[in-house]
Amino acid sequence: MNLSKYLYYEHDGITIYKGNCLDVMNVIESAQAIVTDPPFAFTGGISNGRSSECSDQFFAYWWRDVCKGMTRICGPMGSGFVWCDWKTAAAFAAGFAPEEQTYDFWRMSQMLFHYREMPGMGRPFRSSVDMIAYIKGPKHRDPAIPNTTHNLISSYWYYGKHKYHPSEKSPEVAGRLIGWCSSEGDTILDPFMGSGTTLVAAKQLRRKAIGIEIEEKYCEIAKRRLAQEVLDL
Repeated sequence: MNLSKYLYYEHDGITIYKGNCLDVMNVIESAQAIVTDPPFAFTGGISNGRSSECSDQFFAYWWRDVCKGMTRICGPMGSGFVWCDWKTAAAFAAGFAPEEQTYDFWRMSQMLFHYREMPGMGRPFRSSVDMIAYIKGPKHRDPAIPNTTHNLISSYWYYGKHKYHPSEKSPEVAGRLIGWCSSEGDTILDPFMGSGTTLVAAKQLRRKAIGIEIEEKYCEIAKRRLAQEVLDL
């Protein structure tokens, strides 16, 4: 199997593949870092009167396979960031844990919080932060991140509808994450590309990037964003 059947866009070091992330990751050889926003909203909620646990069998096994793909591609020296929330953080961390006892595995190392400077959904307490897990391989070191760096990012980002995607993330925040986990010329992997925010931020920072998205309409949106001479954030 080769990647050509999935190729949707390729220009100036930025590549978009349209397809299931597990299928595409099986044939991607390498990247240096991960910055991604998995579809976690459907877990840990209530639907039709039934409670959905984020550790339910399908999600847990699916996410473990995703983690295996990401960590194989980036190797033991890789690192990155994964958006999550309080309901899914533990299940996301468990996906990286090895099936057999060992100290040689990727792990969720710390948690960052993006304060969006406005109230979101929820009652009685209104959500005002996004959670972002810092993940890294067993041989990764953190030279790009000073040990005085705070784990709270304060940057306005509206709760509600956005221009490109219902779950769109801030390009400014994505850029900070990319700067912390990579160097110029590195390749960033985003298996859940959505409308291409990670790829846009990577292009601004002179990184290469690989985005995977299963829905063609978002592949097309990302392609249009990346094709602009002045990137539209």
